[in-house]
Amino acid sequence: MKAPLEPRGTQAEMMKDPKWNDVPPMGDRPIESRWKFLGLIGIVFIVKIIIWGTYRFITGNMYPFTDPGIGSEVTFWVGMVAKPVLQLGPVVLLWWYLFKEKGNPFRFTRKNLASSIIFGLLMALAFFFVATGIYTLHNEIMGYGGDFHFVAGWDEVGWGLVIATMFSFMIGTGPAEELFSRGFLQDQAARVFPTWQAMLFSAILFAIGHLPISILMYRLPFDVIMWYMAILVVMGVFFSVIYQWSRNIVFPILIHGLWDWYLTLFAIKGEFTADFSANSGAFFGMMDFINTIITLIILLPIFYLIYRKFWRKNIIASGSPDDTPREKIRIIKWIRDRDLGDWPKRPVVTTVVITLIFCLLMLPFAAVIGVNDPELHEDRISGGGGETIIVKQQMRDLYGSELNQGETEEYLIQPLNMTINWINITMNWDDEPDQGARYSNQPDHFRLSIVDASGQEIDSTEGGSGDLSIIWIVPEGIEPVSELSVVVELRITGDQEPIFSPIGLREIADNKNTYSLDMDYEVSYEMIVGEGDLNVRW
Repeated sequence: MKAPLEPRGTQAEMMKDPKWNDVPPMGDRPIESRWKFLGLIGIVFIVKIIIWGTYRFITGNMYPFTDPGIGSEVTFWVGMVAKPVLQLGPVVLLWWYLFKEKGNPFRFTRKNLASSIIFGLLMALAFFFVATGIYTLHNEIMGYGGDFHFVAGWDEVGWGLVIATMFSFMIGTGPAEELFSRGFLQDQAARVFPTWQAMLFSAILFAIGHLPISILMYRLPFDVIMWYMAILVVMGVFFSVIYQWSRNIVFPILIHGLWDWYLTLFAIKGEFTADFSANSGAFFGMMDFINTIITLIILLPIFYLIYRKFWRKNIIASGSPDDTPREKIRIIKWIRDRDLGDWPKRPVVTTVVITLIFCLLMLPFAAVIGVNDPELHEDRISGGGGETIIVKQQMRDLYGSELNQGETEEYLIQPLNMTINWINITMNWDDEPDQGARYSNQPDHFRLSIVDASGQEIDSTEGGSGDLSIIWIVPEGIEPVSELSVVVELRITGDQEPIFSPIGLREIADNKNTYSLDMDYEVSYEMIVGEGDLNVRW
């Protein structure tokens, strides 16, 4: 009589599978139907994308995230907390109530931790500089541009924002995206599907998870989004491979977080051709995809050597001296001993402290290699013999604020060295609901106007409907318009008036209201193909 088959997907069953290297995913309930189980994973992703899309809409459209002065810093500081909470919190709850599992859905282990920390930090640095070298070399070979320089400190933005991005990427982005995409999606899918299918599955969903920021914050055009998705699928497969090799989530977390942060810490500014500047978005999408493939072809063998030396099961599975090859290089022996031993006693604290020290050391390093010449802090255009071309560009400003009755707020539109062709303004606000059955709320009344540089009002509208809009096109035959002001005035705040005043109810005063302002406008400027300014950032 045959023994009954052991339930699929349990810890006991997974520990027998060598692909997990003794570090299987979380979960111990038997999986009866793999397609039903995949459906549960899909539900988790849908819930996550809805919550995350809402967050990205808020950060891309509402005050204070859209404030031109403090918006960027606020976004990153809030993201440090919001990213792990909003992306991982729902996973934990669904793990308990949908999957009917206990404990934590993410696997944390000390196994391979020392090598994951050390090589995660070092390989992230190597990854960035190899990718940057390929990017600049590719530009020069293809004739897109040259004369590139490192600019540390985000030009005129300052080190405060650099510090904010460091914490946001290292505490928010890296852990949240890797724990969700690799630690949950990939691991859980690999419980019932072949590893390569689980890797591809998690990589595709990893790319889709970036659609909210691409559409709602960056507002990328369709062709650039498609290139961006292709790049993210490739990067997702890369992160999946190195996670499966190390079986320690710290390794991809560090490389992912540091890669994103290095893109802000070490800005690359260069000299580009006029052809590149006219279609930089399309060039960047295609070039980034090619450069990503080349970078991975160069670096994956190094990652594989690390896997062979430190993580392959037949090397490190046993701590017995008879089974472990003798190592003559002390540092390699020291790392391997830490991987096999009970180090560190406090793995999370140790990882955070070592990573923080490493990141802080990168700040003076960035300052040392960064150029100090202000003229090199901007991208330049080269070639063409002084030809002048007219470039049109559509721009968008989003604001939100609060006004008291009688107050005004003025927003200046003054694009540097550009003229304004048209402007489309949309303003929205929500009126207060009635306070119970005895009161009727009176609508708030806003006024929206456009004022020219001399202070003359050129268009206006007002009302209490909850939305106002103005479309103004510069008339033909007048001087070019290089400066406009948009003025918002809260003229009347509607009070809560009693429906039946004879019963002694008093009017409830309303003194303020919040609003949002969406300004789309087109500008044009002359570009001299020779010396000029570009806004291109690697």
